[in-house]
Amino acid sequence: MTDRYQTFSAELKERYASLPPRLKQLADLVSSNADDVAHWTVSTLAHHANVQPSTVVRFSRTFGFQGYSDFQAIFRERLRGLASSYPERLQTLKTPEDTGHSAINLLTGFHRAAVTSLNILQEKTNPLLLNRAVDMLANGRCIHILGLRRSMPVARYFAYLLAKMAIPHQVIGMESGMEEEALLTATPDDAALIISYASYAPKTVELFQKLEERGVPIVSLTDNRNSPVIPKSGIWLQVAEADFHGFRSNAASVVMIMTLATAIGNYQRAT
Repeated sequence: MTDRYQTFSAELKERYASLPPRLKQLADLVSSNADDVAHWTVSTLAHHANVQPSTVVRFSRTFGFQGYSDFQAIFRERLRGLASSYPERLQTLKTPEDTGHSAINLLTGFHRAAVTSLNILQEKTNPLLLNRAVDMLANGRCIHILGLRRSMPVARYFAYLLAKMAIPHQVIGMESGMEEEALLTATPDDAALIISYASYAPKTVELFQKLEERGVPIVSLTDNRNSPVIPKSGIWLQVAEADFHGFRSNAASVVMIMTLATAIGNYQRAT
């Protein structure tokens, strides 16, 4: 992360409360989608934030940038700084004092990231919305589960938990290359759980849209209200994962799907 991006982030945090509503919408979006802002045009950013392109330019100038290009440059600098391979990330974890204790230092770092994620989950989860999500999923004839890339292990664990409770479900995976065919069985009598975080897998977004087109009730686990997988029903649970040197935790996601699976099981046993 570059100094310019850090300076902007600090200023944004300090001035956030005093921003007009439209600029707050932009602030929320750029804070949660820093990787994407590095590539988005003015029009794309405006579309995702549900504002006019002129508002994006005004936002840029509010923070001392000459225009959108100048503003976007700090996000591109940040991304170049993060764009490293996993071996390079591993290299950055090493410090001069890391001699015989590197493993425990790694454990400490990943533990802190996981604890941060779990604390945010506890703080951000709306109990009423969580209950609505459970009701929707529990009343589905079959629960379709979609989570790709780093969300795939979470999706598979959710499927494992449902299988242990004999709850009908289907994982929409990438191994068979028949994701669209799998969706042909999905109906409004079913339900779906979508798991997707920035930067959102394009295939996840595409399949999510197909489920919406088929009228399938959807619950999404995602990181902010501008996510492209927010369903029309509005039922989404905020899950924000902290990272340690570029390796992002799945701790909050696992706790959330354990909660959902157990609550669905309890619901069905009680009805």
